[in-house]
Amino acid sequence: MAITKQTSIGAFVLGGIILALAAIILFGNFNLFSSKKQAIVVFPGSVTGLSIGAPVNFRGVQVGTVNSITLQFDPKDHQAYIPVVVSIDPKKIRLDTHYKNYKDFMDTMIANGLRAEISTESFVTGSSNIFLDFYPNDKPIFHPQLINGLIEIPSHPSTIQQIKSELMNLQLEKLSNDLNETILKVGKLADTLNEQIPPLLNNVTKTSESSNKLIANVDHKLDKLFVNLNTLLIDGDQQIKSKGAEIHKVLINTNKTLSNASDVLQNLKSMTSVRSTARNNLEIILQNLADAATSLRGFSTQIERNPKILLTGRRQ
Repeated sequence: MAITKQTSIGAFVLGGIILALAAIILFGNFNLFSSKKQAIVVFPGSVTGLSIGAPVNFRGVQVGTVNSITLQFDPKDHQAYIPVVVSIDPKKIRLDTHYKNYKDFMDTMIANGLRAEISTESFVTGSSNIFLDFYPNDKPIFHPQLINGLIEIPSHPSTIQQIKSELMNLQLEKLSNDLNETILKVGKLADTLNEQIPPLLNNVTKTSESSNKLIANVDHKLDKLFVNLNTLLIDGDQQIKSKGAEIHKVLINTNKTLSNASDVLQNLKSMTSVRSTARNNLEIILQNLADAATSLRGFSTQIERNPKILLTGRRQ
């Protein structure tokens, strides 16, 4: 009976151990019958929130888990690095026959820009995972002294890490000093404006009052000018009306004079006509005068040659 009791207890304990091992295998972070491939990611910065068993995702698809997280100091560059070993499940990735094996596939993906970065999985719990994606323009940085023969997936800084790095690189003290100097200059400028603006406003007010007086004076003079122009126009109109009769008489006399001048010109035109009798008579008279002038010229020539002809007369 005692033996049966001990056997039952032993069988119960053994069954519990077997169930515990089965639970660990089924629900744990490893699989004894899995053919997962390992790779390593070396992070130069913080991996806060990352823990063993955290998922490794490629654009939302889990392709592996985190196996180990260690801290390693490199004596060559005196920097601390965090190598993270991950397990990649080939069953989650359908490989083309173009690739020879898993290493050839990973080398090709890394050459095309495959990178790993820390991604915050939950802001509430602060947990993180590893996010894989392609960054073709990102220059890879390898750490052959830290990878222990594993395939290294180059790390890529996350957006938060990039912002943090940029903030750390900013010269905050210099910016603070520049901001203080700017505030002081603004204060001095405000004091200067407070001193200069009231006199300026007084000058503007005086100028406005002078302008209003000038405008009023100009308006008054313009009113007088318009009145004088109106009076001048009225007087001119009255004078034109009063002189209208005289101007009419002058125009009539002028018309008569022009008519008489036209008659005279017509008479002269008729006298100088080729068929006019007066013109023929005038031409005969002019011819006779020309002959008489010729005779007188000949006589005067004879007298010059022989003055005695005036006493004796011209002999036949």
